[in-house]
Amino acid sequence: MVASHNDFQLRTLRHDTAMLVQKRAAAAPRQRCSISASCVARSCAAAARKPSCRPSRRDQSPISSPDASVRLRLDAAGTVLSDITIWRLDAETFEVFAGTADAWLHLQASAVSAISVYDLTEETAIFAVQGPLSLRALARLVSTAALSALPYFAHAQLSMGGIACRIGRLGYTGERGFEIILPRRARETMWELLAEQARPAGFAAADILRIEAGFPLFANEFIFPVLPAELGLARFAAAPGCGAAPSRRTFPIRLTCFQANCDCEPILWQPSQDAAFPPPAGSILVTSACRSIVSGEILGLGYACDGLGASHLIDPSGQFRGIREVRTPFYDPEKRQPRGGWDSDLFPAAASSFT
Repeated sequence: MVASHNDFQLRTLRHDTAMLVQKRAAAAPRQRCSISASCVARSCAAAARKPSCRPSRRDQSPISSPDASVRLRLDAAGTVLSDITIWRLDAETFEVFAGTADAWLHLQASAVSAISVYDLTEETAIFAVQGPLSLRALARLVSTAALSALPYFAHAQLSMGGIACRIGRLGYTGERGFEIILPRRARETMWELLAEQARPAGFAAADILRIEAGFPLFANEFIFPVLPAELGLARFAAAPGCGAAPSRRTFPIRLTCFQANCDCEPILWQPSQDAAFPPPAGSILVTSACRSIVSGEILGLGYACDGLGASHLIDPSGQFRGIREVRTPFYDPEKRQPRGGWDSDLFPAAASSFT
């Protein structure tokens, strides 16, 4: 069973531990008990083509191994529906992971005659092992030489504890870590193996880490009609320039990270779906909030509207006060940690900065 946030010593995660999270299907976008992966699909093409146009890879180096990439799924108006992760298996085959079940229908509808699409949701289990000691946590189960050699956002087919898995060097926490894809029939065995090596945690822990990293979540940031450029994610849209054009809003909006004061403890905090959007000039519509494990203060994400020359932002709901914008990732502005490697003892080694 996945532990609650109270059972997990969050303050150690950024420094000296590894966290285990099961990524399971959610009954609905707002019913969250773990990082959700409601849709898994495989696309097989007759030509070397990624599903639904060209995704943006995390770096532009030549492809030397199977890689993964992040894409934004847009509606006809160019607003964001959700993000998806595409794992390239070979020149013609891709697996697509999404947080919302309608992504499968979208992918199926957009497939041309030369592309076959298969729903693998009921056949697939996904685990995430995240944190500075994630490689040490897996050392007894899999070849650490193979894992440590994986570039950021690459993946490989490996045996873990005698179970055939696909393991990717990526995650949703802003930390070093791995995601593990395996047949669903083996998930209980794999959970028991992993839980002996890494500390189980629920979504409340992962939610704090993704907010600190500045990562949007489909059930929070994407419930409002925003463009990729307003998220700061135009490079992950379907094609160059798609969703990057200025909107026709009276005042522009942008997703920002902030610190603030709040009278309550915002655990798994979500915005009201009927909140006024776009926010009024000089205000912020808060979409995510938590108590940061790094600073001990309230940290959040939200859509800021800078109109009318406002010197500071206010929350119209009155829940968050003294709002101060901060850089993301809040604890790692140069984005070194998730791309960092390991030394010969499997402890974290320094990484080059990334912008």
